[in-house]
Amino acid sequence: MRRLAASLLAVTLGAAGIVAAVGQSAAAHGAEVFPGSRQYLCWVDAVTESGALSPSNAACADALAEGGPNAYYNWFGNLDSNGAGRTEGYIPDGTICSGGDRGPYDFSAFSAARTDWPTTHLTAGATYEFQHNNWAEHPGRFDVYVTREGFDPSQPLGWSDLELVDSVTDPPDTGGPGGDNYYYWDVTLPADRTGRHIVFTHWVRSDSNENFYSCSDVAFDGGDGEVTGIDGDPGTEEPPAACPDETPGVPGAARASSITATGAHVMWGVAQDGCVTGYDVLDPATGAVLASTDGSPMVDLTGLDPGTSYDVAVRSRNDNTGAVSTATASTTFTTLTEDDGGGDAGACEVTYSAQSWGDGQRGYTASVTVTNTSDSPVANWSVAFEYPGGQTVDEPGWSATVTQSGTTVTAAAPPWSTTVAAGQSVTFGFNGATASAGQHPAPQDFTLAGAACDA
Repeated sequence: MRRLAASLLAVTLGAAGIVAAVGQSAAAHGAEVFPGSRQYLCWVDAVTESGALSPSNAACADALAEGGPNAYYNWFGNLDSNGAGRTEGYIPDGTICSGGDRGPYDFSAFSAARTDWPTTHLTAGATYEFQHNNWAEHPGRFDVYVTREGFDPSQPLGWSDLELVDSVTDPPDTGGPGGDNYYYWDVTLPADRTGRHIVFTHWVRSDSNENFYSCSDVAFDGGDGEVTGIDGDPGTEEPPAACPDETPGVPGAARASSITATGAHVMWGVAQDGCVTGYDVLDPATGAVLASTDGSPMVDLTGLDPGTSYDVAVRSRNDNTGAVSTATASTTFTTLTEDDGGGDAGACEVTYSAQSWGDGQRGYTASVTVTNTSDSPVANWSVAFEYPGGQTVDEPGWSATVTQSGTTVTAAAPPWSTTVAAGQSVTFGFNGATASAGQHPAPQDFTLAGAACDA
């Protein structure tokens, strides 16, 4: 699965140099490449060696005939410069995949409700590395939605069909912009899905109001990332039996998250070159293998000592030959002490912002950044505050589980980011509504793990 996604992207961007030759503008910024978005896989299906477009997929061919070539040559440009994180009430039902049709290129045809779009085959309940091309790099948040069980793909996609299943802020990437690099993070998909569904990815920039949109057609049928419906159906072909002469490429940088007293979650970028059958997580000082995988770019380390600093690096393997790659640079993390679970914070600071939107300007999107200014980490963090003006929150938010009881709003740590280290920050957000248009009194009485914050 990982090699397929990377090879498709290489094919796509290998032809990108032709874009300037045919006079098209490559001015925008990224799209989901695994699971492949409609605009991305249609470009892969359509582009020829000469740079001309000749899609074999019927849905892709109809989208080209309806909207023209700009959405193909600028497949990474499905955007709204004024999106500002807005969803229901701003982007109409039936136009979700094209972001409400407010962008510089015509992606409206990619919102068509039909069952013959290129499809990625997945297993319900499994964890996959999502990949979003960074044609241009921007800080921000990725929200991942999956259609609910019982969704009818022959009907227009509406907000009531979608469930938010994952959100991540500023994930790592495999390298700089303008090529075949991408942001990556792991997503565990719902276990109750069967048949055809849509994965909708919403990229919300934090440095501007610009947003990006991707719809990926998937089938929950026990697959492992195979792609069908494009020229050659690469997902249906048998993989090569072996690649005995290829040296495994070096993985992308490793990082640690969800750190506890005795464990940590480590993930890294997939190797882009050579033949890779698995990965090893190493102690770079001794070369000892701490954990191994059979191709997954993530692992949970367990049995660690509390209050201890660890250095880890990652190398890839070609088990057909026994060859291993050079190890990545090491990343360092420190496990919590046994008594860090209580979450006693000595001090904290909060930055809160909100932007109004929607009919009558009662809707708003809020962003909250909390910095632990104490000398100790806060495990299993939670943030609470009071809304004094009758504001309501659309649960559950993103990058935290946000709930409301009366005037009190509480944000609990997501499973992928449970600890706020001393001097570090967490950011979460949510949509909501005010009691009356234009009235949004500032929230009060912020706390981090029960300790008062400066706001």
